[in-house]
Amino acid sequence: MGRYKSVLMAEKDARDFPHHVELPIPHFGLGKRLDIIAAWLNTNICPEWRSHSHLEKGEHAARYMFRSEQDAERFRSALNNDRELAQS
Repeated sequence: MGRYKSVLMAEKDARDFPHHVELPIPHFGLGKRLDIIAAWLNTNICPEWRSHSHLEKGEHAARYMFRSEQDAERFRSALNNDRELAQS
């Protein structure tokens, strides 16, 4: 049985980038916040991150993946401080 390329890539990224941060996606989406997050990541972490969305138990989430625990922690901290995200 074949598998979708995106599923295989998500599995590979999960192995190569073992430190994960889950971000719940609200029913109305992330909107402009997604652009702010991507800009922060590209400025502060690039290119050592990946992201994939997934559905688990009826809830949508974005999984951000990093090579190092330090990068994952910096991202968690930035998510908790919207002002830091907006400064990128």
